[in-house]
Amino acid sequence: MHPMRFSTQTNKILLFAGESRKAKMNTRKIGTVQEQRVAGWLKQHGYDIVEHNFSCRFGEIDLIARKDGYLIFVEVKYRSNLGYGSPCEAVDYRKQKRISNAAAFYLRRYGYPMDQPCRFDVAQVSADAVELMENAFVYCGNFSM
Repeated sequence: MHPMRFSTQTNKILLFAGESRKAKMNTRKIGTVQEQRVAGWLKQHGYDIVEHNFSCRFGEIDLIARKDGYLIFVEVKYRSNLGYGSPCEAVDYRKQKRISNAAAFYLRRYGYPMDQPCRFDVAQVSADAVELMENAFVYCGNFSM
């Protein structure tokens, strides 16, 4: 049982500080496992994995892959319980914009031409399946250096 206390000001049960950090670490570990699972699935389906967890000041991209001349930016979303909504619903406009800006930064940083074919996919992961939604959204960033 996790140590808890009740806040009379907010009428909520609070976990001790160490517990929230522990929960966050478990979430991060689960995310890493699911990203590795999707990377394996992509490889089995003919994709080359270019990078894992690309991060810059604009955001993070879970996986960057290449297939059929396209550079593909993949957001991995896992849900153990669909009561929180489908994994794809978690990729809202704000998240799409961050991914778009991070992708534009990636392209510029590594010298890709302006006409490099790209797409933004979302990998929906559940306990028993991986589903790739190709072209899940279009570029919606406002990247400028």
